[in-house]
Amino acid sequence: MKRIVLFGDSIMAGYHDGMVSSEFTNRIKDAFPANKVLNLSVAGFKTSDAVPVTKKVTNLKPDVCVIMLGANDVSTFEEIKPGKFASNLTYIINEIGADKTVLVSPPYTDWHKNLRRPWTRQIQFELVTEHLSKQLDVEYVDLLHAMSAVENVDELLQRDGLHFSDKGYDLLEKLLVPKIQDCLTGHDTLVSN
Repeated sequence: MKRIVLFGDSIMAGYHDGMVSSEFTNRIKDAFPANKVLNLSVAGFKTSDAVPVTKKVTNLKPDVCVIMLGANDVSTFEEIKPGKFASNLTYIINEIGADKTVLVSPPYTDWHKNLRRPWTRQIQFELVTEHLSKQLDVEYVDLLHAMSAVENVDELLQRDGLHFSDKGYDLLEKLLVPKIQDCLTGHDTLVSN
């Protein structure tokens, strides 16, 4: 039995209707029934919060770790600079192991409802995660662009414009499951740029 660890903020924790739920964790468990799925995500986490607890993740000896941080880093409240965001993610990925990591970009957020999460910062932080995925050679999910390409993007979000609706979790699951599978099977097909 292999171990899959989910490590992120409230979105990865399954925040729904005002509270953290096991909804998203159960989706991943259902997709990988022969494996153990553990969710160490914490509502409100930024990468600066995740760095000190990375050891908890490595102590679990995951075969795959999905890292989805950034929705809170993007916020201008107690602002984290893109360089610090990159440094924090690099530390986390290096501690866990690039070959065991699936990195997910920060998600789309409705910046009309979340003025502290402007579109320009969302794009900037996605570019940071994309660059890191190439630099560190990790599996990558560009969630921001996948979400923003959906015609009725608001349907992916709850009324707060930040947390995911069932449709948002449908999309995340659809994008994430193949990347986890690739990581589990040691998928190492060479890709030419």
